Amino acid sequence: MLHQLKKIKGKLTRYRRQQQLNKANAFCNKYVKENNLQPLLDKVNAASNSTGIELYDYITLHSYITTHKPQYILECGTGKSTWILAHALQQNHLLGGGKGLVISMESIERWYNEAKNIFPKELKEYAEIHHSPATTYMYSFIKGTAFTQVPDYPYDFVFVDGPELTITENGNSYETVNMDFIRYLLSTDKKATAIIDSRLRTCIAYGNIFGKNKVQYLKPWQVGIVQNVSKKDILLHLDGMPLSQMLKQNTDFKFANPEWLGGM
Repeated sequence: MLHQLKKIKGKLTRYRRQQQLNKANAFCNKYVKENNLQPLLDKVNAASNSTGIELYDYITLHSYITTHKPQYILECGTGKSTWILAHALQQNHLLGGGKGLVISMESIERWYNEAKNIFPKELKEYAEIHHSPATTYMYSFIKGTAFTQVPDYPYDFVFVDGPELTITENGNSYETVNMDFIRYLLSTDKKATAIIDSRLRTCIAYGNIFGKNKVQYLKPWQVGIVQNVSKKDILLHLDGMPLSQMLKQNTDFKFANPEWLGGM
């Protein structure tokens, strides 16, 4: 009997997730049409050799920018998403808002050169693309990668899709997390928001730093969101914390939509 109940529960969970996935797909397609994004998507797909990110990510980013209107954006990992971020800033500007700027960082010189060469002229005033090697950065017991040279701007929003997460030390390689968002918050009193592109380790690390009330990983969007936080929201101190507290404050996993998209 218990086995049958588990099977039924599993089927209901899969059905619910598929329904949510269908709604998300329908919403994304509708959003692309309403915001006339298809020409831009076709153009960047034809121009770039990058695999890019999922349509969910493009819509999450574009909708966040046009809804919350951040002035300065730090993008960790240049790519097709840079076009989307710049387009959203252009749309805000054309509708009477302030002129925003995305600072896009790339650690791999090949991708940096390609991104610079193919970036559309009509969006160049909304983006700066910079090359910077990756380095390691550690806060408390959490060690990850970050860009060595990030331009100094009062960032409101950070998109985490780089740099490379593999660290090689003493002949051994291991996967780690991105720490650019944490390093930036520690340098300022500003509040900022981060969206993390399907980097589960990074979301879990941020959950240990901020607590699950501040960090979410949303399915089926496959993005992490840390919204409107500052260094005052950091719960993890440099000397660590008791294990019991750490387990209570990890990342909150939800099958839900970004709150700024409403009921969809």
